[in-house]
Amino acid sequence: MYNEKLHLSFKGGSTVTIKWFVDNVLRWIFLFVLLWDAYALIFNKGIPNIRTAPAIRKRIIALLKAEYARHSGPEPFTIVDMGSGNGLFTRDIARALPEARIIGLEISKTALLWANGFKKLYRLKNIDYVSQDFFSYHLGHANAVVMYLTIFQMESMGKKLHEELKPGTLVTSNRFKLGDGWEPDDIISVKTLYPHQKTFHVYRQK
Repeated sequence: MYNEKLHLSFKGGSTVTIKWFVDNVLRWIFLFVLLWDAYALIFNKGIPNIRTAPAIRKRIIALLKAEYARHSGPEPFTIVDMGSGNGLFTRDIARALPEARIIGLEISKTALLWANGFKKLYRLKNIDYVSQDFFSYHLGHANAVVMYLTIFQMESMGKKLHEELKPGTLVTSNRFKLGDGWEPDDIISVKTLYPHQKTFHVYRQK
């Protein structure tokens, strides 16, 4: 219980109780969560944009660079980001692998505006953003797929990847494990400042 006799003093002599302060902070947090959920529901079909932790992005990019080094053939090495948001991760990948082709799939018009704006600002010519639901986008040409989705999508996504990916395609999934019988080749633990992001899963299409 809060002690209403405890006060915070401010310049000018005004005071507020600890209970009043905490109640108002909680009220603003609750409002923010409601607005965030409303944004996700209206613009993203219920899927929030959550950025991947920097340390995890760095580790995944290292895997992609190693995969690119083994690539051969006339077709460009193609990496697909399933739900690219405002393009932060795709920009990191594009800078690290300037000869690769990066495709970001995103249904939020607002996020795509930001992503394309940053693409032009940083003059990244090896990224293409596609305004499309990733479940309707065929992945047969991908050499690697990266994702950070919700746990509720992992079963359907696992089935889609089984049906569409060519053998040998690399897949990484931040935090959540793929469904439909996928077993990770590796589960990599990473120290991050994000309490909900500590591991990512690495797969390869058989």
